[in-house]
Amino acid sequence: MTALIVRTEPGAGDFVQRLAADGIQAVACPVTTIRPLDTPFSVPATAQAVVFTSANAVRCYADCNARTDLPAFAVGASTAGAAAAAGFAIVHSADSDVRRLAALVAARCRPAQGEVIYPAARDASGELGSTLEACGISVSQTALYEACGAGTLPEAVENAFRTRTVTAAALFSARNAVEFGRLVVSAGHTGAVTGMYACCISNAVAAAFDDVAGLPAARRMIVAASPDGDAMAALLGTLHGR
Repeated sequence: MTALIVRTEPGAGDFVQRLAADGIQAVACPVTTIRPLDTPFSVPATAQAVVFTSANAVRCYADCNARTDLPAFAVGASTAGAAAAAGFAIVHSADSDVRRLAALVAARCRPAQGEVIYPAARDASGELGSTLEACGISVSQTALYEACGAGTLPEAVENAFRTRTVTAAALFSARNAVEFGRLVVSAGHTGAVTGMYACCISNAVAAAFDDVAGLPAARRMIVAASPDGDAMAALLGTLHGR
C-alpha cells in the first residue's frame, strides 16, 4: 500500500513520518503552498482572545509578532500545539471541529470583554465569525495568508501513479481535495483513481473531491471517524492491514 498524503507542508511530510513509524508507506503530496499576505495587522488592547482554525494561521500570526498574552482557541490538537509553540500560555482545543470551536469560544468568552481576533486564510468562510457574532461576541477576522494551488503534482507522486503503486489518497481539506483532483485530471491519471481509496477527513472534503470535474469515482470513498489526524492514521492503518 502506498498512500498519498494530500496536505500542505509541513503537515504532509510530518504525517508521512508518522505513518512510517507504523510501517505504512506514504508519499507527501502537497498541492497547495501557503503565501503570507502583506496585510497590516495588530491586536488591539481591547481584544479578549485569539481563535485559530489552522496551524498555518498560527505561523502567520507569529510572523507578525502579534500578542501572545491572550487566551488562544484552537480547532484541534495540531493547531493548539502550534499556538503553544508560538508563545501562548493559555490554549484551548476544540477536538478538530469548527462547530465545537465556536461553542467553546462562546462558552468561555463574554460579549462585554472585547473582540475575538480571528487570523485566517484569504478564502476562509465567515461561518465561524457569524456564529460567534450571533452569540453577541464581536469578531475581527483578518486574512493573513492564502493557499496557492500547485501547477503540477510532485515528482514522487507522478512516479507512484506511473508505477501503479497508489492505493489510497488521504485528503485533509476541501481545498486540497479539489486541487489534487484537478492535477490528477490534468496529468492524465484519472484511471488510477478508480482503483484508489479516497480517505477524507470529513464529509465536506468527500463532497468536494466527488465534485471535481472529469474525475471518476474512487474505488471507495471513506470518511474518517472524526476530523483529526489520529482518525486519519487509524483509517489508513486499517486499509494497510487488508
